[in-house]
Amino acid sequence: MTDSLHFDTKVSREGRIVLPASLRAALGVGPGDSLHISVHNGEARLVSAQTLLNAVWANNHGGDAGDSTNDLRQVRRDDQSRAAAKWDRVAAASAQDTRDEAEIEAGLLSALGLTQ
Repeated sequence: MTDSLHFDTKVSREGRIVLPASLRAALGVGPGDSLHISVHNGEARLVSAQTLLNAVWANNHGGDAGDSTNDLRQVRRDDQSRAAAKWDRVAAASAQDTRDEAEIEAGLLSALGLTQ
């Protein structure tokens, strides 16, 4: 792939631009292929969907990225453990609370300044 290509083109009335054949070849795209376009500080960057896919794959396989599947599973297990611990605390607090519903309601209304 060429390191640097420069093109001038015009925008049609419909807002379309033509990508010259050499640019399409450099990007490795053809009819029906998808392009990702990002704009930053007034500059647009075109990236082929295949290039993005390759980058995602590279970030998730080998190298210093580690094993993202196992990492994600561990994060999920940690989340589930924290959620289970929270519900255990709620159940323990509920078991220690001997008030009936009327007393709970009165306490909530009092805390809101809406005593009856």
